Amino acid sequence: MTTYGSYTDKELMVLLKAGNKLGFTELYDRYHDSICRFVVKYLKSAELADDICQNVFLKIWEQREQSTQILEFGAYAFTIAKRQSLDFLKRAAVEQTAMSVVLNDYKPLLNSIEDNHQTNEYMAFIEKVLSELPEQTQRVFHLCRQENKSYDEAAEILGISRHAIKKHMVRSMRVLKDAAEGEMGVTLSVLLAVISSKL
Repeated sequence: MTTYGSYTDKELMVLLKAGNKLGFTELYDRYHDSICRFVVKYLKSAELADDICQNVFLKIWEQREQSTQILEFGAYAFTIAKRQSLDFLKRAAVEQTAMSVVLNDYKPLLNSIEDNHQTNEYMAFIEKVLSELPEQTQRVFHLCRQENKSYDEAAEILGISRHAIKKHMVRSMRVLKDAAEGEMGVTLSVLLAVISSKL
């Protein structure tokens, strides 16, 4: 089996363009940790940085045919990492603002009997949708969304990988989104606001 530890980045980029996965893996191993540390400086979260880092290398693999036009792999990878980090922060700011508006508009309504009834209706709907998901997915959602556990904490509690936790959460959020919009005529943000109001 060929090893590429002695190859230069330029040589590995030639292999990358040809779709050589082992050459790509060598580049990944060389730069993954340093890029994650770089991203943490922007996002202040190792968990989020790991997600961004994976996206960086996914983008590099998807655009591998352009690799021979790159003068230096490290500079290229860090540029992508910086761009994705800043894009994430912009999206997060918009989403946080939107969520704050939802919560600010929604929580004062919880004082009336009628709105408490609607809140209970939403909570019952959430429980109904979640009850139709696999048991493990329900446990993951409960830990991450209702107990505010991190993916790593939930993985340790359930004895599964962080990647598995992420897959369960993606599944549950997708199902909730489709059900909320299709059956209740509300956005996922409203349902998440309801969950937050009950914490």
